[in-house]
Amino acid sequence: MPRPTPNRTIRRMYRDQQFQVDDPEVIRAFIDANPFATLVAVDAAGRVAATHLPVLIEQFGTPTIFRCHLMRDTDHWHAVTQAQEVFVSFLGPDAPILASWQSTMRFGGTWNYQVVHARAQPVPRDADTLVRHLKTLKDRFEVSPGHRFEHLPEGYVAALTPMIQCFDLVVTELQCLFKLSQNRSDTEFKQTVAALTAQGGKSQLLADAMLAWQATRGAERR
Repeated sequence: MPRPTPNRTIRRMYRDQQFQVDDPEVIRAFIDANPFATLVAVDAAGRVAATHLPVLIEQFGTPTIFRCHLMRDTDHWHAVTQAQEVFVSFLGPDAPILASWQSTMRFGGTWNYQVVHARAQPVPRDADTLVRHLKTLKDRFEVSPGHRFEHLPEGYVAALTPMIQCFDLVVTELQCLFKLSQNRSDTEFKQTVAALTAQGGKSQLLADAMLAWQATRGAERR
C-alpha cells in the first residue's frame, strides 16, 4: 500500500458559504448514514465508468480511508484498477423547492440536497482484507442474529472471494454541501418544511434533515 496522502483542505463546491460544511464530525456522520455511494473512474482509454455501491469508512482523519469491493472483470473494475484517482459521491435526501412555497415572486425554484464529494487514490487490497470487509459490511446491516457473517454456509465465502476485489480509497480531497434553505426567511423555511412534509417519502426525509440542521446549527435567517 503506498504512503497515504493527507487530506487537503475542504474546498467549496458552491459559491454561497452558508451551504458549506467543514465540521469533520458532521461529515463523518453523514457518510455513515448514507454509505451507498456513486464511484466514478476513468480507464486507460479515457472512458468514464460509474457504479453504485456501499462504501464504508475505514479510517477518518489524516488520512481518511474508505473501503469498498467491486466485481472483477467489469467496466468499473477495470477503470478503478487503471485510474490514478477516483471520484466518490455520497448523496442524502433531495427534493425540488418550489416558488409557490415562498413569499416572493422573485424565486424561480431551486433544489435542496445534502452531499459529500471525495477524490481518492484507489489501492487494491488482498483477500484477507476483503473477507474482513465483507464481514464488517454484512454484520453492520444484517438485522437477524442468525444471518450474520459467521452463519454463512461453509465454503460460500471461499467460492465468492475470487470473483470480487477489495479497494481502499485514500482520500485526497473532501467537499461537503448541505443546501437546506438556510438563505430563506424563517417564514419561507417553515412553509417549505410543511410542503415537503405533506409530500411524504424522500421529501419528508429532506424536511427532517432541514429541521435537524436548523436545530443543531442555528442557521441565521435573512
